[in-house]
Amino acid sequence: MTVPEPEASVEAAPLEIRPGPAAAFTEIGDGWLGADLAGQAARLAVAAWARAVNGDDTTLTAIAEPVMAHYLLNPVRQDWVVAPGPVVTGLEIWSFDASGDMPELDVSWQFTGRQRHAGPAAPPGWTGYSGEFAGMVTLSFTGSGPWPWRVTRGHVDTLDGHLGYTFTSRDETAAEYRARTGSGPRAGALVPSDTYQLVAGFAEHDERFGGRATAEVLSDTPPTRQEAQQLAWSAVEAQTERALGPGDWQPSLNWLDMVRLLEEAPPAEPAPVTATDEVIR
Repeated sequence: MTVPEPEASVEAAPLEIRPGPAAAFTEIGDGWLGADLAGQAARLAVAAWARAVNGDDTTLTAIAEPVMAHYLLNPVRQDWVVAPGPVVTGLEIWSFDASGDMPELDVSWQFTGRQRHAGPAAPPGWTGYSGEFAGMVTLSFTGSGPWPWRVTRGHVDTLDGHLGYTFTSRDETAAEYRARTGSGPRAGALVPSDTYQLVAGFAEHDERFGGRATAEVLSDTPPTRQEAQQLAWSAVEAQTERALGPGDWQPSLNWLDMVRLLEEAPPAEPAPVTATDEVIR
């Protein structure tokens, strides 16, 4: 099977820099610790990882400590590895610390791909996941050698594992529609609406409190996972405060379902009646 060149998706993927690192880069200006070369270092590290997944680990082993190169390709305590052909969809520089002897740059990236069993043969019943993943690396600036920015920490995981909660997106079923609206089984034809119901399961671990929070949003297009999470957080925080009272609570998501609600299709327009000049004799 032919797999795409990793550099193509890495170079095409957008690179975002959070406000904190962006302000630090602006203060520093140009050079190895400036925004341009830091961005290049981030893309180089991710491209080196993607190339290694495709079978060529030359660059990754040159810029990463051996144990880190291994863990980036072999997730800890997992029975899977990323299969060749990952497609990087976005990168982010989310932290930059220049206060120590070795400045550090924290980079994350998202990609689509699939899992492959790490062993010589998958056991019966093993099913690999295909979908969204995330990776993170810390780059430390050594200031010497052909690779001044070196990978000193890193890991990859499914996006659910990375964010710490599961996310599903689906359409409401006809049975769920009837239960929600009380409509009988002979309701008219059902079609997807522009309303999305968000149902979040959450827990406030310090208080050993858990619950569900629900919100609805009207949108012409499906909200992204990030948009759905932001909307759900408002409902989670409100539900936590209603249950526990005002306080500095720190709830965490366990799962988030986004369900596109159904509605009855509008009645069909009657066929237009057209006049005719034909005379029947």
